[in-house]
Amino acid sequence: MMKKEEAGMTGLQRSLCDTIFINAQEPMLVLGVDLQVLLVNNSALKLLGWTDGAINGKPASALVLEKDLKEFSDLAGLAAKNGVVRNYRFYMLTAAKSIVRLFLTAQALKDEAGGINGFCFYLSPVSPDEWSALKDPHVFRNAARKLGRLTSIGQLTSMFAHDIKNPLHVILSTSELLRAQEGQPEQVRAGAELIERNARRASKIVKTLLDFSRSGMCRLEPYPVADAAEYSLGLIDSALKAAKINVEKDFAQAPKVFLDPHYMHSVIYNLLNNAAQALDGRKNGAIKVSSGWLEAEQEVFLTIADNGPGLEPAMLENLFQPFFTTKENGTGLGLYLARQIIDEHGGRILVSSPPGGGASVSLRFKKTV
Repeated sequence: MMKKEEAGMTGLQRSLCDTIFINAQEPMLVLGVDLQVLLVNNSALKLLGWTDGAINGKPASALVLEKDLKEFSDLAGLAAKNGVVRNYRFYMLTAAKSIVRLFLTAQALKDEAGGINGFCFYLSPVSPDEWSALKDPHVFRNAARKLGRLTSIGQLTSMFAHDIKNPLHVILSTSELLRAQEGQPEQVRAGAELIERNARRASKIVKTLLDFSRSGMCRLEPYPVADAAEYSLGLIDSALKAAKINVEKDFAQAPKVFLDPHYMHSVIYNLLNNAAQALDGRKNGAIKVSSGWLEAEQEVFLTIADNGPGLEPAMLENLFQPFFTTKENGTGLGLYLARQIIDEHGGRILVSSPPGGGASVSLRFKKTV
């Protein structure tokens, strides 16, 4: 950890640093652009087994397995590009060279000119059982089915909303009042803004869950996937036009499939929105929406493809992990919930990103009429 006397801090700044970083319950590391350790808080020291000061100046090779060095560097590069990467599944090394399983959140640190001058890594330990479950998609599927037998997702989310919304409202209101008070020190104002920003993100997560859980289980009915795509395109049409994104449609003949239009509209809309965000600021941005029948696979498909920058391998590996996101204000639930919904439809979801750029998400359905 840094020596406070050498940091030129005021008493208030030292108190804030102690509370928000050094004595925080969440383990945190600050690394420079060269991925050498600059700062570490007490929780991270305890988790990784280092003594105070012993890890300062250590390179990334002291923190991760040699085979994972490139992936760790790529993760930092992804954070530099997107601002943040949340809940990335990763291994780290302790001082005794044992392995700790973690969810890493990497936050890029920027100077006044917007240049990257380091990274803050948040470390969330994962138990071996949880880790094994995360590597096995059948665990999630079976757990979801068992949960569905006990109670509906709608009931759970309703309980969740009532339990969480009121405290969040109090946190938001208090932080807004604190920030609005005149004469507040800049550090207090910054702390209030941090609280407000994270409370708003939590509210967004609650809203996302509610949007995806009208009544719990999908109510399947015969429906053309092309019609579902057309409806969702209508919802996002104005936003695509404002962003000057060209939309190409290619809907071939295909059987109807059994699906829940409400859920499917939400899934398709979110996939279209993801594609639009990937094209943000890009000239000649285009989205192609196609559907049809795959004779060899005996499946109906709906594919949404964009000509954006594409997805790095590190993103592809973690794409469906809950709460993983590279968006500053993202929840990391969209694709995770999309896969759960497609599973309920007896289908599958495929994501690809060729080396030349662009990304494609394809929904596949076997339950045809």
